[in-house]
Amino acid sequence: MKFKSILFLLLLSFVFTFCKEKPEGYHLTQSEAEARSGLISDVHYKLNVLLTKEDHFSGTVEIRFESNDNKDVRIDYFSGKVNSLLLNNEDLTEKTKPKDGFILIPGNFVSIGKNLVQIRFETPYSRTGNGLHKFTDPDDKEIYIYSQFEAFHANKMFPCFDQPDLKATYQLTVEAPKSWKVISSNLQENISPAASNENSIHTFPQTKKFSTYVFSLHAGPYQFWEDKHDQIPLKLYVRKSLAKYVDPKDWFNFTKEGFTFFESYFGIPYPFEKYDQVIVPEFNFGAMENVGAVTFSERFVHRTTSTRAERENLSDVILHEMAHMWFGDLVTMKWWNGLWLNESFATYMASLAQAKNSEFKETWESFFEKMKQWAYDEDSYSTNHPVEAKVANTEEAFTQFDGITYGKGASVIKQLVFFIGEEAFQRGVHNYLQKYSYSNSSLADFLRELEFASGFPLKKWSKDWLETKGTNEIEFMNICKDQDLIWKIVQSAPGPSNKLRDHKISIGVYSIEYAASDNPEEQKRLAYESFSTVYGGRATASVNKVKTCPNFILVNDEDHDFVVWKWDQFQLEDLKFILTKDKDSFRKLILWTSFYNQILLGKATFEDFYYLSAEVLPKEENIKIKKWVLSKLSSNREHSFFYSRFWYPAPQRNSDLSKLSEFLWNGLNAAKQGSDEQRYWFYSYLESSFHADSQQKLWDIYYGKISIPGLKIAQDLKWSILTKLASLNANREEIDAAVAKEKKVDPSARGLNSSYAIEAGFPDPKSKEKWMNLLLNPKKTDYSSSTLRTVAYYLFPVYQKDLQLPHLESYFSALDQFGSFDDENYIDGFAKILVPNFCTEETKMILKKFHVNHPKLPAAIRKTLMKSIDSETRCLVIRKKHKEKFLPSTSP
Repeated sequence: MKFKSILFLLLLSFVFTFCKEKPEGYHLTQSEAEARSGLISDVHYKLNVLLTKEDHFSGTVEIRFESNDNKDVRIDYFSGKVNSLLLNNEDLTEKTKPKDGFILIPGNFVSIGKNLVQIRFETPYSRTGNGLHKFTDPDDKEIYIYSQFEAFHANKMFPCFDQPDLKATYQLTVEAPKSWKVISSNLQENISPAASNENSIHTFPQTKKFSTYVFSLHAGPYQFWEDKHDQIPLKLYVRKSLAKYVDPKDWFNFTKEGFTFFESYFGIPYPFEKYDQVIVPEFNFGAMENVGAVTFSERFVHRTTSTRAERENLSDVILHEMAHMWFGDLVTMKWWNGLWLNESFATYMASLAQAKNSEFKETWESFFEKMKQWAYDEDSYSTNHPVEAKVANTEEAFTQFDGITYGKGASVIKQLVFFIGEEAFQRGVHNYLQKYSYSNSSLADFLRELEFASGFPLKKWSKDWLETKGTNEIEFMNICKDQDLIWKIVQSAPGPSNKLRDHKISIGVYSIEYAASDNPEEQKRLAYESFSTVYGGRATASVNKVKTCPNFILVNDEDHDFVVWKWDQFQLEDLKFILTKDKDSFRKLILWTSFYNQILLGKATFEDFYYLSAEVLPKEENIKIKKWVLSKLSSNREHSFFYSRFWYPAPQRNSDLSKLSEFLWNGLNAAKQGSDEQRYWFYSYLESSFHADSQQKLWDIYYGKISIPGLKIAQDLKWSILTKLASLNANREEIDAAVAKEKKVDPSARGLNSSYAIEAGFPDPKSKEKWMNLLLNPKKTDYSSSTLRTVAYYLFPVYQKDLQLPHLESYFSALDQFGSFDDENYIDGFAKILVPNFCTEETKMILKKFHVNHPKLPAAIRKTLMKSIDSETRCLVIRKKHKEKFLPSTSP
């Protein structure tokens, strides 16, 4: 009660105040973009850039375009300085000063027909990961530059028409330090000495036509490896200090597998002249599909041997970005409402390519576990939107990079392929890519080609699945007699604007057969069969012959449908038997996930989940399932057994977490030495450590007093152990001494960020205040946005919520101060990571009031607040289901 009272009183004084007036935002609206693309065409850029080691760079750009009217022309350019601007050789420098993120050329100076704009500019390097980002490697002080332009950030590097349907050619010349490699969209034409002996000049020929958001420029003393696929030159770049941790063999093998599959599947050769992959620091995303020069986050570089899951994930991301070369770069959406087709298609195609032409045949299980669950979750919030969403401006475009655009869209494509067949889908995709190469297209264009190839009418399907938001829910009812399974699917459409849809689904039938035997293992046997059906409307009923009447029905057992299955009831003992006896890992993963979702719906408890895990997990052979279940037991960041213990008084929490710790420790010691499984058990033990005995074990492991055969305590794991111990209020002097020692061993960017996370994680008010002040004022610090996000992530773990209370006022105040001129990735991360998710009615009310009274917040913050209100509501439902009781003493 004291916690709730402080929370309420602390925020009462300011949460009801209304937001401050904000200036008109820095963005491009859809109507502005449509007007501009209706006015100008045939765009060509000739760009000269001088890259320096200082805090800014400079250049000139010649923009050639045709105009069909004497109207004002907007050129996007943010945060830089224009030294001169000529239009058709007339000096307009004084008449066209940049304002609000763009340059406006008066229409009376614009010629009907051909125009030439010449601009000399000077732009600061970015520290946010958007625009042209600069990074100084603390290991060797080398400087690296890379670009990130999606969705509206090319204008942070140079003046341009920054919208997807004004495709252009680019002719680039770069002057840079001699030791630097310079990478862009096509092969270099020449490298020559500059007037300064310290620099070289890199010239690139004119490119094919593509959008500004997939143009790129990267530079620095990158180390690289070379290979070739048929006639396509391949290169892989990384900064020098990380090169020893990169396995180029995997990167090139996965890349070649992708080219082999995609060129065959699409029936169109790779449309550009080379394929570079550049691993870059402080990247905001996983990867980015720049034409011919794809960027990847350094998160894909592991300083220990990669697990199979990590290698599978790398393969998936490489294939995702490669699919974009055709679907996104060759053929591009007209506006950001079509973003889903780029991302959904690349997501689906990456999994298909893995399934057809890689070692990772389990890819559809991974798709279900990650993308499908992300999609269901995202679509369950009040912020959900149709797959083909309305996007008013580029600020809203940023908020569309979500589980609906990626996961639901890809799942809907998977459902469509199940309906029309893979051959028809492939023909339609080939025709679409061939018809719209190097141009822009719409949803209608895509569907027209699929409809022609398949004969399947898609207008209603599109209205239902792509243009209407929400997920259907179904109940499966059945009775069985004499091998006749009489069943009915009852469909509902919860939420506003949702509707009933036509689906195709596979139904699995489990039967438990009993037999006389002296062997207890043979007394119960599991049988399985399945059938597919189409359903729609409110109810669909039919009869299917089965070999044996079922004990348990598994709905959507092959995961082709996109629908939420509402279990009417379940028996833990039957579920335990099925999970123990079924040999099909995909079905078991679906069962585990469906059971976990019953907890999120308030129909089961984490005590049930722990009981099932403790009984089944030690016997489970599939590593993917073990990894998933362990995460739901031990996670600090999402609803898990560990997380839920902090809803309870200390005696119950301590008892339950002791049992969890013992279970995980036993699993760790039973796991095969040196295996991926062994690592997952240890990660879970580490993440859920809480009591003095587990803390002491962590210290002993760190010092080498306890050795776990096969488990290598490498540098990153040492940092993780110290981070956890610091957050649990371990001895400060001992932690500081250990950190000082590790910083000498590991002075890298990862080492530095780990040391900051350790300091921020201490349950010390002074540490919290120091880092909160830095997070509140990102423009006034020397830290990059990436470093500040890392710190924020470790600042307030679930067991330090009391220390977050004094900072809530400054958190909400910062949300009110942020505007669309602030970096979207930073404010999005700040809002999400530090939002008060306390699972109380008071928090829910505060978030609601603040959201209502502050309607002009940036789109990313508004979305975060709305989702947080929904999350608090759900958490209260889950919490209500959980009784304040100890785990049964019989549990391990």
